[in-house]
Amino acid sequence: MLDPIVVPTLYFIAIFQLILQAAVFYYAYRVTKMTGSFRAWTLIILAFALLTVRNVVSLILTLSLPADRVSSLIESVGVTTTILSSAINVAASIALFLGMFGLVKRFQSQPKAP
Repeated sequence: MLDPIVVPTLYFIAIFQLILQAAVFYYAYRVTKMTGSFRAWTLIILAFALLTVRNVVSLILTLSLPADRVSSLIESVGVTTTILSSAINVAASIALFLGMFGLVKRFQSQPKAP
């Protein structure tokens, strides 16, 4: 039987990752406003937007499943594997967020060109 704390923890991690992903998209958009738009950067921002939408859809679909089905799905993959995978995804989201936040701060501190 699955520990009752696992599923709420995984939901919390998914929501936290979604918030980070939305913040990455927001800061990427802010960098565009500061530096201007070009095709490569626009495609990167589009990828961030698509990843955010994917995470929202995935969370909604997961929340719509009955709790016993979510538990059996987690047990079929393995609790350790699921938690490790979620931890790696959160670490990547944090790194991406910090990188994008750093870019915004870097471009804000640059003197404006005449």
